[in-house]
Amino acid sequence: MTDLFEQAWNTAVPLGATQPNDPANGLTPTERQLLRLLGTGVTDDAAGQRLGISARTVGRHMASIMERLNASSRFEAGIKAAQHGWL
Repeated sequence: MTDLFEQAWNTAVPLGATQPNDPANGLTPTERQLLRLLGTGVTDDAAGQRLGISARTVGRHMASIMERLNASSRFEAGIKAAQHGWL
């Protein structure tokens, strides 16, 4: 329970304030869709097919997202994306 509280406290914003980590902030529509697809367990190839892009482009998008989130793995990127409200 303490960890849950700490996470909520660290991501909270004052009542009435605009949230600095707007879910749309810094993500293209394709990147948002890609995060949603990969979050459901879809492979890079399958996500690329659904989005009409190559698996290599999926990798480039993920590398860009990971860099912006300062994540060293896709798992960490998924956690940070959820914390930022991107998922």
